[in-house]
Amino acid sequence: MGQAEPTGRGRSCARAHGGLIGVAVILAAVTGGWLSLPAGAAGILPPDNPPANVALSSPDFLTSIDTARADEGVGPMNVSESVVSSMPVAEQAFIIVNEERINRGLPPIAYVTAQLNADAQQGANAGDDPGFPTALSGGGSLAWGGSVWAGGLTSVFGADYYWMYSDGYGGTGGATTNAECSTPSASGCWGHRDILLHEFSSCGSVAPTLAMGAASSPTATAGGSIAVVLVSTCGAPPSDVTLTWSQVEGTVFAAPRIIGLATLGNGQGYWEAESNGAVAALGAAVNYGSMASTSLNSSIVGIEATPDGRGYWLVAADGGVFAFGDARFYGSTGALHLVAPIVGMASTPDGGGYWLVAADGGVFSFGDAPFRGSMGGHALNQPIVGMSADPTTGGYWLVAADGGIFSFGAPFFGSTGAVLLNRPIVGMEALSSGQGYRFEAADGGVFCFGAAAFAGSMGGQALVAPVVGMAADPATGGYWLVAADGGVFSFGDAAYYGRIVG
Repeated sequence: MGQAEPTGRGRSCARAHGGLIGVAVILAAVTGGWLSLPAGAAGILPPDNPPANVALSSPDFLTSIDTARADEGVGPMNVSESVVSSMPVAEQAFIIVNEERINRGLPPIAYVTAQLNADAQQGANAGDDPGFPTALSGGGSLAWGGSVWAGGLTSVFGADYYWMYSDGYGGTGGATTNAECSTPSASGCWGHRDILLHEFSSCGSVAPTLAMGAASSPTATAGGSIAVVLVSTCGAPPSDVTLTWSQVEGTVFAAPRIIGLATLGNGQGYWEAESNGAVAALGAAVNYGSMASTSLNSSIVGIEATPDGRGYWLVAADGGVFAFGDARFYGSTGALHLVAPIVGMASTPDGGGYWLVAADGGVFSFGDAPFRGSMGGHALNQPIVGMSADPTTGGYWLVAADGGIFSFGAPFFGSTGAVLLNRPIVGMEALSSGQGYRFEAADGGVFCFGAAAFAGSMGGQALVAPVVGMAADPATGGYWLVAADGGVFSFGDAAYYGRIVG
């Protein structure tokens, strides 16, 4: 998380249960009663709230969320952390907020709109609760609106944890992160949660139109700033919809999900890894073991093959490292409290060490991997999503979701940091010569720099699931892309050896 103790505030314009202070405007009540408690509702719903804050159970926010949900009688979030985290903030918040709602029997928010994203961006930039429009684009007058903000965070999963599970009074000494809950009886206690789990008023005999927006700023407050706006109208759907729930429902759920691909140096096979630690060997690759039957503290986020292809490492979001075959264990961050989750790893050329990289750009070196620097503690426009080692210099590159490149002891060949991308970058791979690298985007777009040749992409193609990883074929100069559903796409002379089907 961005700071040891993030802060948050929330407000509503048709006072949410809990009566938050800082009300922007009061809107007229909508004709019709409050919606009845949905069928199949689980957990705790407003006006009731948890009896006490739930302590972090892991450095990985999703793990802590799932632990808190279990205490409440709600099952774990059925999402791929790596897939969701690779998406723009508005889409992340859309998925996470709706996952909290539908798992408790509440109707999902139907739309994300450009107008509400802009309102949320103003709040994120100002480090305060966003305001609300009086009407949505397209003419629907607001019936209800609520907004929440969190400072000291760049993780939407982290913001959700503090809004939903640590929003009450935590006592003196800085343990209370809700700025409107300064005393046990303050009206703002659990106010963020009340807004996210609001039961919207009906529109007579029909359901209301529900929309939201979300945004973040890496610099508005120390550690980052995230804001979300939720509204309802009794009019037609807004005219500036950027995403609908029907578009994402079913594409990021059904965990476990594929999180990456690692290849043999001779190009004769590859491994696919899943978020639950399962590993599938395809082609000439040998399965040396997995974590599939083990209870993990955090989801697996990366796989890295040893240079000789006779082993591999798995790395989890908390920095736990698991070695198989001839891969050796040189250390991990599994016992540390991380500022941000681990998002990737890279091996040294001789396999005698490795680096781990976190979403905030922090780099952790183990074995013979030299520390050449990091982006930890620096303001980032977008979170780091991956890294690659330079086999010729002993340095490495970090890549952010916007394609910004940070070189440490390695040459800079270019980036997409100033390019408007259709979808965020989700990772990178470097040439074995160290003379170039490629990025892959969630829509399958491929961007090549230096001596790295372009052999094709999935950009512009209809994908069942987003691309989550990429691997080079050192033998042919081709490469593979892998999607969250296990689909593998071969380019150049890289051979196709199959995929996980499930």
